[in-house]
Amino acid sequence: MSGCAVTGPYVSEKEIKQAGAELKVKALKFQIDYLVKVNNIGYKLLLKLPEEDSKGNFVYSGLLLSKIDEYFVKLYHLSNSNGVVVTGVVEDSPAKMAGVIAGDVIKSIENLPINDLSDAAYVLNHKAPGQLVELAVLRSGAKINLGFRLGSKPWDVSFRMVDEQEVNAGAMPNLIVVTYGLMRFTKSDDEVAAVLGHELAHITKGHHLKGSGINLISMLAGIAAGIGANKVSPGSGDAVMRSVSAAFSSRFSQDFEREADYFGLKYVYLSGFNIEAGVDVWERFAIEIPQSMTRNFFSTHPSSPERMVRLKKIVEELKGQNNPASAIVPHSQPQK
Repeated sequence: MSGCAVTGPYVSEKEIKQAGAELKVKALKFQIDYLVKVNNIGYKLLLKLPEEDSKGNFVYSGLLLSKIDEYFVKLYHLSNSNGVVVTGVVEDSPAKMAGVIAGDVIKSIENLPINDLSDAAYVLNHKAPGQLVELAVLRSGAKINLGFRLGSKPWDVSFRMVDEQEVNAGAMPNLIVVTYGLMRFTKSDDEVAAVLGHELAHITKGHHLKGSGINLISMLAGIAAGIGANKVSPGSGDAVMRSVSAAFSSRFSQDFEREADYFGLKYVYLSGFNIEAGVDVWERFAIEIPQSMTRNFFSTHPSSPERMVRLKKIVEELKGQNNPASAIVPHSQPQK
């Protein structure tokens, strides 16, 4: 007896290609949603830094931009692939309050034509906080003029993501990077805030300038650039990738890690996030994630019983403060 396998309805190559393109558009939307989430949480922390941890006044618009490609055309139903599109706007930012929305195509800033990300970066980098910015955008085929005054942020820090499955995060003096793996691992905004707060504390406390031993090229070959690395303005993909690699390969001493734990939770607390959830995420790192998925993270962010005990005591101390905005000085720790 002979028989034939039942394979179901015939599927053409054209249908497969079309389905693949549709999945890529959905994946792009998924990535953008995560990217906006990271920036919303990151800027909430950044803009609530206590005065003693501020460095100055840097331009802040709240715009997340990308060069348009065929997938953005499909996602936002654009007429062509020329120019720069708004992929997201940070909550409560100047751009958000001015009415800029995702899918707007920026045609000009201050009457200067915007053809790529470097054009937008050039204009914005030559502005100062408080100055008025005029944008001409194309929305659903109609030209709209929008204006807003640029805001101010206390550090010139950006937030990025890379398309890595490994659970990881890192920082450079002007950049905080997380992976998609970390975003999927975290269960709430409070847990994301705990990770970002820790990395932000490395920056505000100048750990990168105190002999942290940064290796700029050690991870270039191992990191795949996602939308957060090579598409979000301002900055070129290559330059951002070099910074991403450096962020993940930074090494800090145990004392620097203790200081980042302390002030990171302080920033989380001052921003209104749940610091107890912050402790939970660090504990789950040590319990739930296979070592193979966190080998780079734990090489720079050690998890130990000593750390868990200290974090819980930090929570108790912060929640016991009568004035949350008052200066908090971490207790000295013995060298290990």
